[in-house]
Amino acid sequence: MIKAVLFDMDGILFDTEIVMKEGWLKAARELNFTLTEEHLSQMRGSALPRSRKLFEEWFHGEVTYDEGRAIRSADLNDYIQRNGVPEKPGLHEFLSWLKEHSIKVAVATSTTRRVAEGYWKQSGIDQYIDASVCGDEVVNSKPAPEIFLKAASLLQVPIAECMVAEDSINGLKAARASGAVSCMIPDLTPYTEELAPICDHVSPSLLDCRKIILDSQEK
Repeated sequence: MIKAVLFDMDGILFDTEIVMKEGWLKAARELNFTLTEEHLSQMRGSALPRSRKLFEEWFHGEVTYDEGRAIRSADLNDYIQRNGVPEKPGLHEFLSWLKEHSIKVAVATSTTRRVAEGYWKQSGIDQYIDASVCGDEVVNSKPAPEIFLKAASLLQVPIAECMVAEDSINGLKAARASGAVSCMIPDLTPYTEELAPICDHVSPSLLDCRKIILDSQEK
């Protein structure tokens, strides 16, 4: 039975992955380096230390992660100042439904707490969040399971009774390694059969996750 949902943030709660992708492509143009979809996929869901390491492996110091991220972050911040935090469809409705059904909610995001909390407060979803773990609060980022195990512990719900809602391969690997029920809600990374071993469920949207939760309660 699913008693809690552990949410990734970017690409799941907020439609920010596409904005960040455009920011990264802008950084690549301005700093004159090539960033492929494969590069972006490997970074997606990762915290700063792991992404820095990936950049070193890819570009050998010719361009650093922090140089590119500064441009990406400025572009993202400008977008949010002009448009607000872009929410995924059904966000408030689904979080309200979870509260009504006594399903606990945690956010487990690789984004830093300062940035993440700003998003929650701006969108007004902080009222629904029972616990949270951010990227600057774990030693080992996704695809390691630490962030989800910590979130489940804060909720005081066994990890096997938690469903993780994720869009990235790194996040899904972390969910599988943690022992949680893993649910992919595809965003920029499409679902393929290769991901089947790390996906218990695939849902087209947040609201469609309601059936997964209700079905788990009938078993």
